[in-house]
Amino acid sequence: MAGYRLIIFGLLLLLSVDALCESESSKPRWNELKPQQQRILEPLAGTWDSMDSTRKKKWLGVAKRYPKMTAQEQQRIQSQMQSWNSLTSEQRKQARERYKKMEQLPARKRQEIKQRWYEYEQLPGKT
Repeated sequence: MAGYRLIIFGLLLLLSVDALCESESSKPRWNELKPQQQRILEPLAGTWDSMDSTRKKKWLGVAKRYPKMTAQEQQRIQSQMQSWNSLTSEQRKQARERYKKMEQLPARKRQEIKQRWYEYEQLPGKT
């Protein structure tokens, strides 16, 4: 009987720790953000609560720096958030994988790719 109670106690402990970790990793929820953060991060509102804590921290860092950005930088960030939010979860996964691969390239090769992308972005109709 004591062994049974110990097993039950262990399971309850595991479930409570798991629930605590899950709730902490999903913080902050969208409705817990400050109004200014919500205004800046508005394009992410629909997916915010399902994001992992690492991504939320990244975006909260962007929101913190946002007021000090130039109008052009702010516009770029808003556009990036909207573009990212329009991707499917599979497309996001593929983008993350491509980014990881690019980060592993030599610096010179990364710079070459960035330069080509910049030139592409400057083509007429790409604004």
